[in-house]
Amino acid sequence: MALLSPLLFASSLFMAGVENPVYLAKFENKQQEIKTRISFHHALLADDEKGILLQLSNAEVLLLKQSGVSLSSADELWSHKVERARSQHALAQVQTSGIAGYPCYATVEETFAQADKLAKDYPDLTQWIDIGDSWQKQHGEVGFDLNVLKIGNKSLVNPPVLFIQSALHAREYATAGLTLDFAKVLLEGAKSDPDIAWILARHQIHILFQSNPDGRKIAERGYLQRKNYNENYCASSKVGVDLNRNFSFGWNTVEGGSSGDACQETYRGPSAGSEPEVAAIESYIRTLYPDVRGENDTDAAPNTTQGLYLDIHSYSRLILWPWGHTEEPSPNQKGFEALGKKLAYFNNYLPQQSVGLYPTDGTSDNLAYGELGVAHITFELGTDFFQSCSYYEQVLKPDNIEALLYAAKVVEAPYLLSQGPDIENIEPLGMQDGSISIKAVATETRFNKRNGGLPMHAIAQAYYSVNSYPDQDNLKTASFADGMANSESETIIAQLNSSDLIDGQATVYFKAQDIEGNFGPVSAFKIDTRLPQLQASVDCVGAKCELKAENLSADFSYLWQLPDGRTSTEKTVTFVLPQMGEQTILYQLSNKYSVQGQLNVIANVTQLIEPQASFTEQCQGFICQFDASGSQDADSLGLNYEWKIDNKVVSSELGYQHDFVQAGSYDVQLQVSDEHGQISQQRSTISLAAPVVVEPPVVVTPEAKKSGGAAFFGGLSALFGLLILRRRKIL
Repeated sequence: MALLSPLLFASSLFMAGVENPVYLAKFENKQQEIKTRISFHHALLADDEKGILLQLSNAEVLLLKQSGVSLSSADELWSHKVERARSQHALAQVQTSGIAGYPCYATVEETFAQADKLAKDYPDLTQWIDIGDSWQKQHGEVGFDLNVLKIGNKSLVNPPVLFIQSALHAREYATAGLTLDFAKVLLEGAKSDPDIAWILARHQIHILFQSNPDGRKIAERGYLQRKNYNENYCASSKVGVDLNRNFSFGWNTVEGGSSGDACQETYRGPSAGSEPEVAAIESYIRTLYPDVRGENDTDAAPNTTQGLYLDIHSYSRLILWPWGHTEEPSPNQKGFEALGKKLAYFNNYLPQQSVGLYPTDGTSDNLAYGELGVAHITFELGTDFFQSCSYYEQVLKPDNIEALLYAAKVVEAPYLLSQGPDIENIEPLGMQDGSISIKAVATETRFNKRNGGLPMHAIAQAYYSVNSYPDQDNLKTASFADGMANSESETIIAQLNSSDLIDGQATVYFKAQDIEGNFGPVSAFKIDTRLPQLQASVDCVGAKCELKAENLSADFSYLWQLPDGRTSTEKTVTFVLPQMGEQTILYQLSNKYSVQGQLNVIANVTQLIEPQASFTEQCQGFICQFDASGSQDADSLGLNYEWKIDNKVVSSELGYQHDFVQAGSYDVQLQVSDEHGQISQQRSTISLAAPVVVEPPVVVTPEAKKSGGAAFFGGLSALFGLLILRRRKIL
């Protein structure tokens, strides 16, 4: 069947299909919203401040209304959101890499190129494995290989395996971005991070970054493609098969758990495992994990089962575990709940069983847990299918990298280890008489409490080993800081001798056990008592010298000491030296183990910079404000000020107010001096005049004119008479 032209295909996809209208869903409570997000994830378009936008068929509208969800038409609101999304993609024309408008996410080709480079850069720890083909490649079109990056000790036989798949649904941008970044964190930290070092020595992490590469290429153009590219089904806007309804175990076994309509977003395909992407994943997974579960839903996998399968999706900020096809808890519910809530501690997502308003079938957890008994967790990352890069970099990535590292720790027995105490806040207390004390906290309180708690038990024992992973032969018992083990959180102490150090270094491994007998995962800490080669730089402008330690680390303490006794403990400090010439400054570096080293740093002052006095004045009447803040000195930390008026010292402040009382000319002088006795002056003559008094004009009212007319003329007569008398006198 021929597919629509790419242009028409893309245009229809951007509106997520024109067959069904868009609704704004509002909820009675948070749990109703979460269950709707799970069951109608295929219909989810975007979040809105008033609810969520869903594209629904008539049957789905009826289901939601029967569940008490309020629905209102939102086609216009969705159109506005589409236009904004189009604008963001249009602004990305100048990008040289990444998905248009979202440069933090590698394209399919870039993902493969970066993973291939990791394999070449870390050949001892990696293998780039082709496990199958995408639908397009299998059918002779462009298409892609399905490649897994295998990370860890290659010599291990049947090791505990953490398998992670991402981007099974094409439109979920952040998922492949996160797993690619996780691979980089593992490989870049293999030598420097003691936890990553032991994880990769004992475990393997297998990552399928692009599980649906054909579909992702459509989504990279800004279209909400969910399914794969199988053009044999629904040759319209909703082409393809929903890969997360196509897994073989439990396929098409639950009424309403998937769709047989090829144009629905949850179309399960014509048969179980029909899609090449799913077939490749199933074949590969069965080589990694043995089948350890019985035939019935009520048959639990052994608590000691190794392995963990993570399916990374977006969005809704959820951590989900089986079952999804029934509201009945799985027989491994206790372990799943502990694992899910421990993972959700790091990202603060809501942890819960994956069933929503109605069940699902043919999903990846059916393969992992339903068929094989392997622990399976689904992540629903973030707040958008096209997650912004700012949110990804600042929130989503750091929180979820920590969650993935925890998953990599517990893979030896995830059902059990997640129920035991965790180790956190490891730090050295210092060295005394050749003995090094390391403290840590063993705790059962580190889990997400948003959806109920977990049983917490007192810590019974804490152990440590030095320079090798803890086992029965090398365990040492840690002491409790308060001398008692009676709390869900305890500070524990490990003691090392100088003989434990190899070239000044050691790795300490901690683990703890609660009173129920549950062990938690191991956490490691690297001790390094060595000091690096001391280096420091000096940069002088006149006598003002900046001293900068080149050995910058939070693990070090710094001390600068001048010949005149001045000191500083900052990594970078500025001193004004007292004189010209060379002066020796002591630079001392210390670590947390009381190991010290020192270096003599030579500062050479070749010139002194003279200060420049400058002031402004502003007068009103006889009162003037003087301001010397314009004065400068390039090699002084502060100037001294002296104000004189008519040669009389009146102030030593930066600013000064003076009342001159009367008019006149006054001589004002500012003198500034620096630490080196250098002086600069500015003088100014202030001329102040007496204010001019202006008498107000006489205003004659009409009444005054009437009553005062006689007086006015009488006044004139008197004046005329006086002039006559004066004339007579003069004559």
